[in-house]
Amino acid sequence: MSTEPPIVVVGAGCAGLAAAERLAAAGRRVLVLEEMDCVGGLAGGARSGRDVYEYGPHVFHTTDPEILADVKGLMGADLLPFHRTIRIKFLDSYFDFPLRVSDVVGRLPLTTVLAAAATYVWRTAQGMVYRPAVENSETVLLRNYGDVLYRLFFRDYITHVWGVPPSAFSPSFAKERIPRLNFLEFLDKAAAALQRWRRPAQERTATQGFVEKVAGDLYTTREGFHAILERMAERLRGRGAEIRLSTRVERLVREGDRVAAVVTRGPGGEETIPCAGVISTMAVNEAALALDPGLGPEVAAAAGALVFRAIVFVGIKVRRPQVLPASFMYFREHSFNRITDFSYFSFHIEPPGTTLLVAEVTCSPSDPVWSDDALTRDWVLDDLAREKILERGEVESVHVFRARHAHPIYAMGYERALKSILDAFGYLPNLETAGRQGLFQYVNGHVAMKMGREAADRLHARLEPAS
Repeated sequence: MSTEPPIVVVGAGCAGLAAAERLAAAGRRVLVLEEMDCVGGLAGGARSGRDVYEYGPHVFHTTDPEILADVKGLMGADLLPFHRTIRIKFLDSYFDFPLRVSDVVGRLPLTTVLAAAATYVWRTAQGMVYRPAVENSETVLLRNYGDVLYRLFFRDYITHVWGVPPSAFSPSFAKERIPRLNFLEFLDKAAAALQRWRRPAQERTATQGFVEKVAGDLYTTREGFHAILERMAERLRGRGAEIRLSTRVERLVREGDRVAAVVTRGPGGEETIPCAGVISTMAVNEAALALDPGLGPEVAAAAGALVFRAIVFVGIKVRRPQVLPASFMYFREHSFNRITDFSYFSFHIEPPGTTLLVAEVTCSPSDPVWSDDALTRDWVLDDLAREKILERGEVESVHVFRARHAHPIYAMGYERALKSILDAFGYLPNLETAGRQGLFQYVNGHVAMKMGREAADRLHARLEPAS
């Protein structure tokens, strides 16, 4: 075993574990630090007895041949095909999501359909000849959907979930997070297929300018997505790496242009760990503020300008084999904006005849629901009863858990703040940042894995050869 200081990987989610595996395979000594009491990060799950409540409806999918082959080889027969169904409630009706033109036309009032068609055609034609000097998510959504559909399906919902109206969101939010109407998506896929036919090549996962799409076959396991991360952690330990759980990173000690040590707080108290380098998947603004000494007032101001949306999850065990009419559903009039029924995910749930639901309440850490379990639990259960999804008498148990840095908020101007931090990190050759939180980018699990691998490759290339 090498006696050189370890490369410290902060965070044991998709990006962190993938980075650690890459470094261990290259012969590096690796130490993974995870604040939670289990691996997985936002792709993991909260445990209550024998039940595991995942942080939302995660499924594995990718068209990247390397990542796909690795996960299939890791999981074997435990990786199960999955078909997801999504419903979204508007105007007292449930619509399939992403929106289908036929669904919109067939189920909305005729006057609304005609108005929607007119504003859609007008906005599409307008967008061909004119773009506003300053774009935001509202201008993008109006161009893609027209005024009526934008107002019905997006404006109020986005404001409810994110606490920010579309007009205050960077255009990146709409471009990366909101799927287009399905016939436009069909045209996009047809054009991409034509390009592949003309220039056939394997499709590798892109981590720059990522746009959220569900590409490739979908998979799950009988233990959920978190089982993939736990299997990665087992393999990593088998390669000699160390994973410390319930260990928070307090400071990144800087000596000149390198990070020399990591100060942690865990079950045994505070500890200073010398390191050869760091790959951080913690929130990028918190990583910037954790550097000691800091990187200057401009970077500190940029860190303060980046904001994450928090989520309180309410896990509910229900005495019914299946509750929802789809694997997960979206709402805009209730306390929760999304709820998942894990009976659709091939989960092994005991005892038979029960299922697990997870309702997501987005908030700010300053909101009362962030810190008051009883308030959040009652709010969600009352709304579920009001929606006639379930009755309180069917509830066997409730488990409340949280994620402070769930989603990056792409507020107008966030790109400048993020660039300021990443540029400053560029002057520290033994520090890399990766993942959804580490790069302030809303990405899927397989993309976070690719980000972790790329960060590990860059860091390994810059450091002295492993001894």
